[in-house]
Amino acid sequence: MNVFIAHFTSECNEHVPVDAELEDFLLRYGEGCTDAMGVRDIFEEAGIGIVPSVYARLSPSGMISRRAFDFIACRMLGELKDHLDEIDGIYLQFHGASGIRGLEGVSGEHYLVRRIREIVGAHVPIAMVMDPHGNVTAELVRRLNIVRCYRESPHIDTVESERLVARKLVDLMQRRRPMHPVMLKLPIMVGGERSVSAMEPMRSINALLDEAERDPRVFSSSYHVGYIRHDDDKLGAAVVVVPNEPADRAHCEQVAERVAAYAWEHRREFRFTGNFGEPADSVRDAIAFAGKTAVITDSGDNCGAGGAGYNTALLRELLAQDVRGKAVLVAGVNDPAACALVGAKRPGDHVSFDLGVGLDELSAPVHIEGVLKVSGDALTGGNPPHRVGPCHVVAVDGTTVEVLVMDKNVQYGTMEQFSGAGVDFHDYDIVVVKMGYLDTYLIPETAYHTMALTGGPTIQRSEHIPFKRIFRPMWPVDEMDELMYIERC
Repeated sequence: MNVFIAHFTSECNEHVPVDAELEDFLLRYGEGCTDAMGVRDIFEEAGIGIVPSVYARLSPSGMISRRAFDFIACRMLGELKDHLDEIDGIYLQFHGASGIRGLEGVSGEHYLVRRIREIVGAHVPIAMVMDPHGNVTAELVRRLNIVRCYRESPHIDTVESERLVARKLVDLMQRRRPMHPVMLKLPIMVGGERSVSAMEPMRSINALLDEAERDPRVFSSSYHVGYIRHDDDKLGAAVVVVPNEPADRAHCEQVAERVAAYAWEHRREFRFTGNFGEPADSVRDAIAFAGKTAVITDSGDNCGAGGAGYNTALLRELLAQDVRGKAVLVAGVNDPAACALVGAKRPGDHVSFDLGVGLDELSAPVHIEGVLKVSGDALTGGNPPHRVGPCHVVAVDGTTVEVLVMDKNVQYGTMEQFSGAGVDFHDYDIVVVKMGYLDTYLIPETAYHTMALTGGPTIQRSEHIPFKRIFRPMWPVDEMDELMYIERC
């Protein structure tokens, strides 16, 4: 037996003005694809051969250009056709939140799953592992045999979930039987910052899912928060439960109804947690914190959800307030022109430049007079992280504020990334990063965190986004008492 494997992941934000191109992807083919997907041993130990296609990973970004997507899709689908007679199952690591410029239906994942099913026919087992912030529909689920997303946000269980779904596909390939997921799509539309897994109601929802999977009648179960950065008819949360045997479907429908009812009854608990506030208040509170290191997240320009990294609002706020001599790092501001200008200098040189691309008030330029402290590499997260361009740290004259200037929308969330930039995270009393909730690896390094409710492409108050194509009524855009499912299958 052989399994065809492929990886296509990105969160695409339609409010970001720059499209992602093929050169922005991390691409791996053949054995490189197999190694990057991290499930080789699971299939090989089961005696299943691997037919690798393409590993295409894009850091959260704007929409993907049609040229870039067509290259990836043609490569993936072409290889599937070339090896069709060898394939007994398909394993996909697809995010669920891509957006393709000019593609009907917007979602690259939904298009690819439709084409894959058309190519292989109705009965070849297809398993897909997703990010919980990907959009699920009945049409998508009907084309798949196994659908499961990670439980945790921040995503500390990504690898664990990918490997779990691989094992489940092995089970299905070795013991073929009809397997059709149950799905209920709910009119709940919240962002990741309102659905952190350590907090309610996600903590209890995940407990219900874990309990359900301990029953042998349930092959897998998951709660899909969904993605809110497209104006798309696929928006809304979803519960997916996969029966182990056809006779188990009635039980799995009951499980799905129970999880969906709990989410609906506790929907008002989907709210911001921890410290948060308006930008000026968040800066003030971080300055007042006595320990180190305090982190302020620029939630409206969250590069981990596709933000462009252009916002200068928090930099301006820090320069306007008395930081009391505290060492501050703003990590960072994406401005290619400023990055090139500063990059022409040497560490220790005085620099004078405007920082900010000036697309709107949030990205308004700030005039900087300062000293280039260090030049380094802008690294994306990942294991290991990889270089995407240069970055430069400038100490602003007459202040204790430093700013990291870059030419990509990099989210600084690991100690390796700060080290790559040439600085030590813990040298600073306050660090600003382009996130919403704290990323997995930053949590243990942070003594205090406050989320600044800044404006921008990843604005956290989703009820303020002018959606046109979504199902209505949709909570919290609309107040409603009765649960009305968007779709079910």
